[in-house]
Amino acid sequence: MRRILRQCAVLVLCLAAPLSAQLAPVGAPKGTLRFTLGGSFESADRRLFEGRGEDYLADFGSLALGSDRFAFLRAADSVIGQVIGQPGYKINLGALRANGLLTVGTGTIGAALGVTGKLTLFANAPFVTVQVKARLQEDSSTADAGFNPAHPTLGTGADQALANTFFTNFQAALDNLDARISSGAYAGNPALLTLAQEISQRGAQIRSSLVSITNSTGASPFLPTATSTTGIAVTDVIRALQDTLANTLGVSSPFVDAPVLAAGRLAQGDITRFLSNASGPINALPLVGAKLSRIGDMDVGAVYTLVDRFDRIGHRPGGFRFAAEGLLRLPTGLRDNPNNLLHLGTGNGRYELGVSGTADFGRGAWGARLTGGYLHRFPALRVRRVTPPDQPYPEVSLLTNVRYKAGDVVQLGARPFLRLARNLAIHGIVDYWREAKGSASYYRVMDAIPGLPASVLVEQSDRSALAIGGGVTYVGRAVAECQPGHRCGFPIDASWNYSNIVSATGGRVPQPWTTRLEIRWYQRLWR
Repeated sequence: MRRILRQCAVLVLCLAAPLSAQLAPVGAPKGTLRFTLGGSFESADRRLFEGRGEDYLADFGSLALGSDRFAFLRAADSVIGQVIGQPGYKINLGALRANGLLTVGTGTIGAALGVTGKLTLFANAPFVTVQVKARLQEDSSTADAGFNPAHPTLGTGADQALANTFFTNFQAALDNLDARISSGAYAGNPALLTLAQEISQRGAQIRSSLVSITNSTGASPFLPTATSTTGIAVTDVIRALQDTLANTLGVSSPFVDAPVLAAGRLAQGDITRFLSNASGPINALPLVGAKLSRIGDMDVGAVYTLVDRFDRIGHRPGGFRFAAEGLLRLPTGLRDNPNNLLHLGTGNGRYELGVSGTADFGRGAWGARLTGGYLHRFPALRVRRVTPPDQPYPEVSLLTNVRYKAGDVVQLGARPFLRLARNLAIHGIVDYWREAKGSASYYRVMDAIPGLPASVLVEQSDRSALAIGGGVTYVGRAVAECQPGHRCGFPIDASWNYSNIVSATGGRVPQPWTTRLEIRWYQRLWR
């Protein structure tokens, strides 16, 4: 009991101590060089999209993998649907579950020089390690499709030969039918003539369509399996056509084989191997993860303190202070690699210009810091696979040069605080930001992809988020008291923050838990 009373007494004495210098100024005192060491760590396995939570790599997964993720399968969907009379058919490769983890560690070195009592110049250099881990689990138990064995680059020579024979015999049968029509073989039977003409036209359409997805340039990497309901339906259509040609129309030909379809469904790991296959349409780096460590985008700028009547020596704690800041962000970081579908760079690869204001106010033990800013992002040349964000597996043929501009950002923040002692306070965090929709266009005419506008890159790019959290700040006496005629205290500031995004609107917003630590100390150069 006595121990508890002693602890309470110590706390009361701390709260009763003189309260001062609880918010470090944005600028540095005149003639003072301020050094900054900072670090942050972010970790997210979830994200928010249109306000709902989902896995960080939700776009990479699918309940029925097909043209919803592989746009190049739409042609095969259309062909097969027409052949079997089901216009809404979609190739189903089975379920693909995707889980991801994003981690970003940043260490920052900065310096600021108080040129005058109001003007401060600063520069910050971040060193970033960004990593994305991915886990893909395939389940083909509900699938009706597999690898196309006759694909020109992915298939086997034997199956390609079978497909060539099938289509050669198919064409021979149609040629024989056309020859019989031209010779008048059905002239005495109008109904039979009409049937022959219909079969000639429909047979040519079926053959042309199946060739386009089986073993021609642009063929589909995936086809229905021969034993699936869809595969059986395709085979039945061919068998019925063969029967009509041979037994009803009297066409003699070697066209008796079944079409070449997938031998079986995919096995675990087939999709990831397909994505990195150099002969395939994606031809990306293996989808296992991405890690990059390098310098990030550096900031240079200036702070101008317009009003500074906060925590003045000899006055009651509190008051008001306002400072304006301008910064230029330099593209010193490394851009992401478009051939790594998970890659995130250590920088944005563009110049950014920001203006912001910081207002401190308080009275006694209570106070707050309010911030607001606007960040303009300049357009830059980027090498991109042109695809909407919900198509995470873009073909390598879509790789081109684009003029890309990310949306400008508006930011608002509040840091209410309660002083626990002369140099120590706890504070809350409320941060809101909104990013406008970006824009994208092809860099040159020769870079354009016919029929595909570059603007698909910025679909659903407008978004906003709200983060809340808290932390602890320590502000040494040096900032407020290292003035002529005053003894300096311990020349250091420190802060620790922890926050999380709790809500978001619009496009994809990672939902990380973020921890930040910053230490600043001061060196007087002149008075």
